[in-house]
Amino acid sequence: MRYASRSVKFQIRFLCLLLCLFGGLSLAECGVIYVDNRAGNNAFNGIAAKTTNGKNGPVKTITRALEYARPGDKIVLINNNTPYQESLTLSGKRFCGLGREKFTILGNGATISGAVPVPNNGWRKLDGGLWKVTPYRKGYFNLYLEGKPVTEYQPAEGKTLQLTDIPIGQWAVHHGSIYYREQKNQLPPMEPFSLAGKSVGLSLIDVTGVHISDVTFENFRVDGINVHDRCKDIILDKVTCTGNGRCGLSVNGTSQVEVLDSKLVKNRVEDLLITEQGVAELKQTELGKEVKLKP
Repeated sequence: MRYASRSVKFQIRFLCLLLCLFGGLSLAECGVIYVDNRAGNNAFNGIAAKTTNGKNGPVKTITRALEYARPGDKIVLINNNTPYQESLTLSGKRFCGLGREKFTILGNGATISGAVPVPNNGWRKLDGGLWKVTPYRKGYFNLYLEGKPVTEYQPAEGKTLQLTDIPIGQWAVHHGSIYYREQKNQLPPMEPFSLAGKSVGLSLIDVTGVHISDVTFENFRVDGINVHDRCKDIILDKVTCTGNGRCGLSVNGTSQVEVLDSKLVKNRVEDLLITEQGVAELKQTELGKEVKLKP
């Protein structure tokens, strides 16, 4: 009986070892997660770019991919020329690089957008071709038509905004609302207007070894990308941040970012904002405005 007991214990230990080995192999094989906002399904496991059966195939949202992700993984976006309507956060060790492998989001030219449509009943008609819409969240604003920023009217420095001064086809902010003057034969409730709705496209907090490549962050209420604090070895490669309510890229705290072959342009207040001890090294990167440094 003693030998039988030892044999059973050995078999159990051997089975446990096999489970650990194959479990580790399974995790290693899940290094690439595919996302397709048109053909994907969040019930899939994300390990294949195309659906092969009831389990293998791309997930539908980047948020779902982040739920699956582990250190050193790569998230690959399928570009369907339809924006991903999401707001993302990478925070902590799970979203860091592993050894030589960086935690990567490869966009393949895709766009991540924070815009939300203005509902038909969101507009209020005023006199003189003026229309008013009041965003739910205040502080930073932007108005878009067919996904592109509408020209904002700003009075000369030191002058008070007068609603009667807003030119045709432009908008201005007054007491927490957006006022837009219609163009000829234009009816804003029937047009594809949208507002900067979601706050930040990508927030990074306490991560190391992250590579974001070939993706656009546009039309967010505050920042396209906010590198909050304690972030090191962050690379933004072929990234565009445009049309955001405060700035395209914000680097804060003790964070260090390298920006390569990118565009930070046409954001409402700043294109690049650096605060505290943040560091941003730019190489072959286009800026629409001078860098803003803030203690």
